[in-house]
This record gives sequence, C-alpha cells and structure tokens, in this order.
Amino acid sequence: MSREVRRREFLRATGGALAAGTAIATSGCLGVITGSEPAEFSASVASVPDATLESTGFEEHRIEPMEITREFTVAGQTREVVVTNQVAQYDKAAEVLGERIRASLFTAFSTPAVDIAGRTLNPIAELSTRELARRMLTQYEGIDDLQSDGEETVEVLGTDTTVGLFTADATIAEGVTTEVRLHVSEAVRAGEDFVVTVGAYPTRLSGQAEDVRAMMRGVTHGGE
Repeated sequence: MSREVRRREFLRATGGALAAGTAIATSGCLGVITGSEPAEFSASVASVPDATLESTGFEEHRIEPMEITREFTVAGQTREVVVTNQVAQYDKAAEVLGERIRASLFTAFSTPAVDIAGRTLNPIAELSTRELARRMLTQYEGIDDLQSDGEETVEVLGTDTTVGLFTADATIAEGVTTEVRLHVSEAVRAGEDFVVTVGAYPTRLSGQAEDVRAMMRGVTHGGE
C-alpha cells in the first residue's frame, strides 16, 4: 500500500470513527420525530485559519461533508434521518527514520447537536477522550495498542477543554512503523454543533505537541 493511500486512510478514519458516534444518537432517541419528509441536521465547518497553518507548518488536506442516513420505525411509522457532519483534515511533512513523509495529522470534526424538545440527542458530548480515541483506532488497521499518557487542558473555541494524551503503534507509511502520540479533545459545544479535534504525530518528532495545541486553539467554527 502506498504512503499516500495510508495517509488518506488515516485521515478519513479520524472523521469516520467520530462520525460513527452520531449514528448512535439516532438509534434510541429520534423516535420523537414524526413526519413524512426526512429529518435533516447539518453541521457548520470547523476549520483552522491560514495564519495558524503558516505558524505550525500544517497544510490543508481536505474539508468535506460526511453524511449519515438512517431509517427508524416508531409506532408503525418509518422516518428517515440525515445527519451531515463536517470534517476538516490537515497534515504536515517530516523526516521519520530517514524518510520524508506526511507524518503529523490534525482533524477538526463538527457534528450537529440534534436538539429536539430541549434535549440534545447527539451522544458525542458524553464520550470520554479515550472512547473517542478508541473509536478512531478501530477504523484503521495500521494503528493499535492504545495507551493513556495523561491529559491536559487546551482552549478550544474559547472553552478550556480536556485533551486526552495517548500513545499507539502506527504504520504511517509503507514499511514505516513507529510510536505515535495522539491528542484528542472532548467535544466542545459551538452554536448548534459539537466540535472535536484530534492531532497525531510520531513521538520521535520534537516540537509537534505545541503545534497541535496551537492548531486546537486556532480552530474556528462557521456557525459562530
């Protein structure tokens, strides 16, 4: 498998695993919705401004919607629910084991809160940083052995937010396996959405932790 394919898989896995949490939101709670038309919930984009990218060395990989559609039957009535998340992905090149690769990754994931009758039905706000990290790892076969490495507080969207620190073994390019560190923030409420940020980089690289923190602090949300 090529380095570019593995990089794309890792980046998409981050958003894909987090998006899986929104599907759980609809499974037990959206039965309160009735009607014949699909119920649609869309998030605004959470992204990192150019000034922060320039100071940290990250580059935009892609910003794209990620749609989840489910059908539920309640009291004999079937209703389709469409949830559109937004995933902004960034990466940065570095030299690892003598090879120049796109090693450091950052994702800002925005998902609608799904507020109905005063209740917030998206469960992502209830997930711990470890659970968020675990969901990400289950989507990517090249990274495993997740280990907790403490936590810290970083301001995300103006809110002091708990960020879980983890290490794991990862294949970051063809034939290149190394220990990586993950920074995974708890979900932060931003207008009608929740935002989760994730950073990952090989532990042997110096200075990456502060760059990830700067990326987290720099995130903006289109709904505010």
